[in-house]
Order: sequence, then structure tokens, then C-alpha cells
Amino acid sequence: MRTAFIALMVLLPGAAIVNAYYCGTLLQAFLRNVSGLASSADLERFKRVVARQMYAALVQLALLAVPPILYAVGLVIGVLVPGDIVYILVPSAVVIVVAQLFKPLETRVKAIPAANGELARQRDEIVHTWMKKPLPDW
Repeated sequence: MRTAFIALMVLLPGAAIVNAYYCGTLLQAFLRNVSGLASSADLERFKRVVARQMYAALVQLALLAVPPILYAVGLVIGVLVPGDIVYILVPSAVVIVVAQLFKPLETRVKAIPAANGELARQRDEIVHTWMKKPLPDW
């Protein structure tokens, strides 16, 4: 039972790292293919990449919330010991580092140039939704 708890406490953040990396590659591909928002087609591509980021963020929350819960349950039922917190801290630190590596890329996507004021306004609305809401509403 202890092995299962520890495995999940390490594997779930591992999946979070894969999720973060995959999402980062999606942002890179978007910026490689779309240098600016010049048309409604570009805006639709922007919406798709942002929607994927939003759904992935919800998955990320689940992947990162479960290990501390497992740790607490493991302590309560006597399967884990306080020192097992290392299985939470080390993977979490790696997730934070990976996430920080992709922050500049995310910032570039948020500020992608728009060809006109209307596209800029729509971009800003999409970015607002991305940052403030759990799900896309477009």
C-alpha cells in the first residue's frame, strides 16, 4: 500500500510535467505558425490554442491536488510517515521550474500583435477569459 501511495505521489506530478511541456509545445507551434492576428482565421487559431491551455490548466490542478491529499490520507491511516513529504516537495519543485520555463512563451502569446483595433480588442477579451475564467466562453 505504501508503494502505491508513493508511486501516485510521484507519478501524478510527472504527468503534470508532461502536461506542462505538451502545452508549451502547443504555444511554440502557434507562435511559429501565426506571427500576428491578421484575420478572423488567425483569431480562431488563437481561440483554439487558448482553449486547450484552459482545459489543460484544469487537468493540471487535478494532477497537482491529488498528491497532497494522498499524503494526508497516508499519514492518517499510517501508511506514510512525515518524512515522506519529500515525495510531494521534490516533484512539486520540478513542476514549478518547468512551468516557469514556459511563462515567457505564454506572455508572448498573450501579447501577440493584432493587425487592427478590433482584433486587438478580441485578443484582449480572449486573454481576459484565459486568465480569469475556468472555461472558454466563446
